[in-house]
Amino acid sequence: MDIITFSESLEKRTKEIATDSGDLVSLGKALTSIRDILSELKQFTLQYTFVNDQEEIKFFKEIKPVLLSQHIYYKKKFEILLFDSFRDRKSRMDNYFRILRKLQHFAYKNQAFYEYCMSGSSYLDVQYFTRHSTRYLPVGTDETFSTLYDVKLAKILAHELVKEFVLSAIRKVESNPKDSPHNPLQWTTQKVALVELIYALHAAGVFNYGKTDVKQIVDCFEEMFAVDLGNYSRVFSEIRIRKSGTTNFIDLLRKQIKDLIDSQ
Repeated sequence: MDIITFSESLEKRTKEIATDSGDLVSLGKALTSIRDILSELKQFTLQYTFVNDQEEIKFFKEIKPVLLSQHIYYKKKFEILLFDSFRDRKSRMDNYFRILRKLQHFAYKNQAFYEYCMSGSSYLDVQYFTRHSTRYLPVGTDETFSTLYDVKLAKILAHELVKEFVLSAIRKVESNPKDSPHNPLQWTTQKVALVELIYALHAAGVFNYGKTDVKQIVDCFEEMFAVDLGNYSRVFSEIRIRKSGTTNFIDLLRKQIKDLIDSQ
């Protein structure tokens, strides 16, 4: 059997495995199955002799990257959904946009190769998609199953799928009223007062038995009161050196609660 025919049978199995499920168990099973398929493909490739450069190019440009891209995509999707299962709305949205920035950075960094692939060019195929140039591969890369750019092409294909998934996730969050922050309480005094309170609570270790950082507390308060504290660490630095006192808001709270107690 030639490698193209063998690969097509694996592609068919991959399509049968494909799932749009957001269930981590289903995704985990799909990942395992695709990993097994890639292992089969590698074993076949190691024992196979390509007829010519054209066959090798077709394999490393049109077949292996497609299969590998599925593994990269499902692995990233699993990672995103696992993150989502433990985080609040703001943290999920922050993560979505962080992922999009990374995808954009990869695209800009590899813009010339993107243009080459998207334009359907072929004049560098022998250099990019045969193993004649394996001496230029990064250290640790399996030169028997990789060319100079087939893995990069797989990442490009996977990133397009990841981008679609992330954009869809963002739209779902934005359009779902149940997932939108709704709190009748608003923080209506100075933001510096909230920063002072947050740092005091952190210093007292009142959250998660003291095993949390300031950023987590800030994120929670920002979402709870729909307020943006900006560069809160700089604000705290200003609190430490202000001449009017370092604990103005805490002192005010102490006075107010004492007055309330005394008035009862």
